[in-house]
Amino acid sequence: MKFFSRHISIEEDRYKDLFYSYYYRVYLHTARRVSGKENVRDIAQNVFVHLWKYRKDLMLQNPEAIIFNSCNQEISKFLKGVEKQPLSSSTTETDYADDSDEQLIFKLKKENRLVELEKSIELIIPPLRRKIFKMNKLEGVTQQQIAVLLDIPKSTVKRHIAEAMMFLKNHYKNLK
Repeated sequence: MKFFSRHISIEEDRYKDLFYSYYYRVYLHTARRVSGKENVRDIAQNVFVHLWKYRKDLMLQNPEAIIFNSCNQEISKFLKGVEKQPLSSSTTETDYADDSDEQLIFKLKKENRLVELEKSIELIIPPLRRKIFKMNKLEGVTQQQIAVLLDIPKSTVKRHIAEAMMFLKNHYKNLK
């Protein structure tokens, strides 16, 4: 019986050496891809539990490759699990940082860009092209419906929309 206990002890000692040699690296590797200290710790723990289960194979092959492959698998499992979980009702808006100023600034910038776009459309684009462009892009009318309403070919509608888009794109590119 001493042979088995000595064999197990050697195996455990090798595993401990691997654990102490690689834990910090596994932790950092995980922290680069997953947020939250608790999540990173859980993943690192799962990696080493997995490695413990397959410790015999680990001692025979390249341990570093196996360790980081296991780490990537555990990270992948975690990220898939996070994607599938719905937001819990226990989280409230007070749990999140107040970013209302940033949202307001973003919204004001977006509104200013829309106002500038509308001015450009009104001042620069010819009347028929402007009407077609507004119907399609702002009102959501399909090209086929516009062609029927204005009694013009669908290809003409497509051409007017494409030319209006190119003109606006070039106009705003030149402004920057």
